[in-house]
Amino acid sequence: MDICGIPCPAETPRPNEGYGIGVGIIVLIFCLVGFGTFYFVGGKAENFFVAGRSLPLFVVTMTLASQSIDSNALLGNADLSYKFHFYDGAVLPIGLGLSLIINGLTLAHHMNKEMVLTLPDVYGKRYGVLAELAVSICTCVSFLCLLAGNLVGMSVILGYLFNISVEGAVFLSGFIVLAYTACGGLFSVAYTDVFQSGIGMTGCLVCAYW
Repeated sequence: MDICGIPCPAETPRPNEGYGIGVGIIVLIFCLVGFGTFYFVGGKAENFFVAGRSLPLFVVTMTLASQSIDSNALLGNADLSYKFHFYDGAVLPIGLGLSLIINGLTLAHHMNKEMVLTLPDVYGKRYGVLAELAVSICTCVSFLCLLAGNLVGMSVILGYLFNISVEGAVFLSGFIVLAYTACGGLFSVAYTDVFQSGIGMTGCLVCAYW
């Protein structure tokens, strides 16, 4: 028995080798898409940080949607909902969705209007360097926590598929994400998110039906 008298899940059998190969091919396609966006950057900071402010609505929508179906929220949602209560897991995608709505309604307009590249730039222009530094630290810390959760979620999947240690899978996941993000900045993030969110949504619907 596990927490609150809930039985532990049954032991999961090892997947077929072909399953891991298929997932590996999909990951390779994602990386190629990310590397290909290097040519869109053209050495310009605005292209790297905000994709030249040129992303179509469909791409932005899919990119934001993918934030709620990443390995952190998706696996964490299922794990916490099973162990504790539905809303212990649902708080992850619900909270993330609400934060995107609030940021869109309150901050996005100001960032576009002032033609800045990052959120701390907005506070720097309005309140000075100290405010910009404080916001920078807060955003870095919060995103480190988000990144850590995603890397652990990715490592669990890679470890299950390829029978490698969680620690090794964390470093492998971090290297893959860093490589294609460094190549194309927001372009690489956005366009890989389109493919990833499409596959993720399809997988969620199939699992829910199953």
